[in-house]
Amino acid sequence: MARKRRKSSFMAGELNLVAMIDVAFQLLNFFIISIRPVDTMTHLAINRPQAEKKSQEESTANVIRITVFPDGYSLNERLRSMAQMRQELGSLAAISTKQSILIQVTQESTHGKLVDLLDMCAELRLTDLNVVSSGAY
Repeated sequence: MARKRRKSSFMAGELNLVAMIDVAFQLLNFFIISIRPVDTMTHLAINRPQAEKKSQEESTANVIRITVFPDGYSLNERLRSMAQMRQELGSLAAISTKQSILIQVTQESTHGKLVDLLDMCAELRLTDLNVVSSGAY
């Protein structure tokens, strides 16, 4: 006796790929929107220069203002002759040769006066010099 096989009443269902692709895109969209980008600039290893420690003498030094006029000089807004300038700058250079000196030149002053002043600063070993041309004097 042979057995009869029963036919199953189950049908192979079809797989809806469109719905699966929609779900995949929705997940992809969710992950793209919700991700936080890593800030790479915060993780860079940078060697920063150390701050220079200034001595108390250098930190208290003010800017020395020298103005070159056609008939003379002024040191911190006091009129001086060339000999007086040499004496006062010499005493300032004895304290510290790294003091900042701002040299303002008027339009009427000659180049020779500026060159004489720069030569005197070089003799006294004053090196932090800034020369500015100004027309309002």
